[in-house]
Amino acid sequence: MKRWNHRLKLPTEAGSILDLESGERPLAWAPGRDGQWYVGTDLALHLVGKDGSRRIGWENIERGEWHGDEAVLEVVELAGWGQPEKVMRVELSEAGLLLQLIRERVTKSVVVTAYAAVRGRRGLTVVGRRSPVGDGPVTWSYVLAEGLDPDDELVRGVADRALREAKAELP
Repeated sequence: MKRWNHRLKLPTEAGSILDLESGERPLAWAPGRDGQWYVGTDLALHLVGKDGSRRIGWENIERGEWHGDEAVLEVVELAGWGQPEKVMRVELSEAGLLLQLIRERVTKSVVVTAYAAVRGRRGLTVVGRRSPVGDGPVTWSYVLAEGLDPDDELVRGVADRALREAKAELP
């Protein structure tokens, strides 16, 4: 895996409107076909456009996928219980190091997972995430198998139990 070259300079047009926290470092970036910049730092993914910027902490991203045939980077944010996934699709000329960084940081944010069967092989997974720099609270999310209804009392009960078990695994 490539190491991040901290000597590379963020393009001026992206850096001029990027709102970074104290000590936050840009590690990878890519321009979108829409003129917007996508910048990954040690703490978050930043979407930088003419209207300002939006910051998504790594612990709030479920996954990132590159669809090469469409030249589209897909970023899926965590969603609340029973809510549909929030999917952002970005057209890039290439994902390059930005995709690698997204995958690395999202994976590093996972501190605990717990699977629980609900009906037969269908179940749910509770995922606890924390900022990949190791500070801050744990963000909890659930991944339900297809066909499970989040409003079903059995599903909710299993999810509550799995969450308690996952929390007990934390150091």
